[in-house]
Amino acid sequence: MGNDMNFRGAGRLAQKDQMQAPANDGGGSKPAKRKRGEAARDASVGAALRSVYSQTVDEAVPDEFLDLLSKLD
Repeated sequence: MGNDMNFRGAGRLAQKDQMQAPANDGGGSKPAKRKRGEAARDASVGAALRSVYSQTVDEAVPDEFLDLLSKLD
């Protein structure tokens, strides 16, 4: 699957993360070292979340909801 962001909203999420991150920390602190197992677990959790999000986005809207929405117009 890799690190490609092929789900709806991924671009906006990435842009939001970049906007919140400081351009240059300048604090001189080193990033925390991570264990290999933690990185693999994080990647696995990320892949699972992307899968669930993709499945949710692809679900059909129930007819009852569409009926309610049409009544609002």
